[in-house]
Amino acid sequence: MRIVTCLATVMLTLTAVWGQVNYTYGAKILGSKVHYVVVNPISDNLRITPAYVSGGLKFESFIALYRPLVAINGTFFNPRTRHPVGDIVIERTHLNRGKLRTALVVEGPFVFITTIPTSMNFTGKVEGLLACGPRLLTDGRITVYPKAEGFRDKRLFRPARRSAVGTTKYGKIVFAVIVTPVTLTKAAKIMRSLGCVDAMNLDGGGSSALYCSGKFFVKPNRKLSTVLMVLSTKNLQTVGLTGSQ
Repeated sequence: MRIVTCLATVMLTLTAVWGQVNYTYGAKILGSKVHYVVVNPISDNLRITPAYVSGGLKFESFIALYRPLVAINGTFFNPRTRHPVGDIVIERTHLNRGKLRTALVVEGPFVFITTIPTSMNFTGKVEGLLACGPRLLTDGRITVYPKAEGFRDKRLFRPARRSAVGTTKYGKIVFAVIVTPVTLTKAAKIMRSLGCVDAMNLDGGGSSALYCSGKFFVKPNRKLSTVLMVLSTKNLQTVGLTGSQ
């Protein structure tokens, strides 16, 4: 436990490590408050996957159901129907077709962020996929071009609480919620400061959620249709990673 002081603002920063999972609560990065988790996926004991519940589910219920080590909120969804906007692939099955072109792809212990064709059927082609965006970083460069990716909602361009996921040069995964309202470009700079070379934006604002090893860092104020999770394989349940309410 250490005290971080910046411009007369005092913030308590707690850091803990469990094997392949390291979390930091309340960091001050580029003037913004950030909670983040770093995961080394190169382990037989971990599995990274999206989870999807049609109709939505409380974040706490996702945690109780799957007992993940780490969980963060997923892609955008229709606020009325809670139907996801981005593509979702779970256990090699393409469950939801969307219109977003930036995606996190999982293949065994390897996780990467890439651009996907919106017309492709990913069943059998990748183990897991969650599309959202816009992209924040590409090979260490800030590449924030939301309009080019088809985003038109003006609320996305304003400062807001941000959830993001990124990968480092050495293959680690960073899950972060930037609590201080920031622009997408500022979010990209923060993810780069956390060591990411590739990163993408997730749904944010009232949907932002982050959990790690028994602690709810951020709780959303609405039900979520998707979350991105890190599971311990010994705790992997047989209830399935999709469902309806």
